[in-house]
Amino acid sequence: MHSLQRPGVLSLLMVILLASLGACIPATILPSPTDTPVPTECIESLDEETLERLRLSMETTVEMQPGETCQFALGVVECCYYFQKVAACATWSVNPAEGAHIDPDSGVLTIDDTTPSGSVFTVTADVEKGRRMVTIDVHVFTPEDNPLVGIWREEAQFACDTGEELTPEERIGELRFRADGSFSVTWVPFEVYRDYWGTYEYDLATGNLSLQVIEGNYVPDDIDGSGSFAFDEQGRLLLRDIWLGSPYESTGPAHCGHRFRR
Repeated sequence: MHSLQRPGVLSLLMVILLASLGACIPATILPSPTDTPVPTECIESLDEETLERLRLSMETTVEMQPGETCQFALGVVECCYYFQKVAACATWSVNPAEGAHIDPDSGVLTIDDTTPSGSVFTVTADVEKGRRMVTIDVHVFTPEDNPLVGIWREEAQFACDTGEELTPEERIGELRFRADGSFSVTWVPFEVYRDYWGTYEYDLATGNLSLQVIEGNYVPDDIDGSGSFAFDEQGRLLLRDIWLGSPYESTGPAHCGHRFRR
């Protein structure tokens, strides 16, 4: 009944979950080196179709914090939202080399403790001695320099005239800010679906926040992406004079702010 509470089992489940998403796996839950031997030579070459489909993550970029260590792996996307790891011979590198280190055989990347927030590194997997170079950018951030990064869930909205807290007609299930300067909004998260997405700019000193929508599956016509952000004593995100739009087939009025919790 309680076997899932064992640390080893939990670590294995976490590895499986992160691997299925093509996410970077923290070193604290990595298997020991003896569990994942690194091949010393290529036994067979990949077919051309698999070679061209190779990528390093389901995401377009990876985000890490100073001091973190993550395992990269080659894979392909199956059935739209599943990252299937591919056994391939590759030599790993990172550029620039200052501020980060990657094991050329295993693909384990470590960001130095002193690497500043905002640094960007490119991880490259040289597959089969030059048959294909697969790359991804790693964006380094700290919560102090970018406290927006992460996934937020809506709790309340603010009335335009009075600032009164209102119950949302339909809560936004996921507001996500990424360290690469992108964001997305989704009312009902499901697998990799997002309602709309774009880029954001913020100023910690003034609290100004600007959201620019690029594209989406559902983009409300009443979005107001310019306003301010702040955090209350409970760490909740307060957006003022920003309206992320009305949900699909909404009959209610637009409001002038949101409150989110992680």
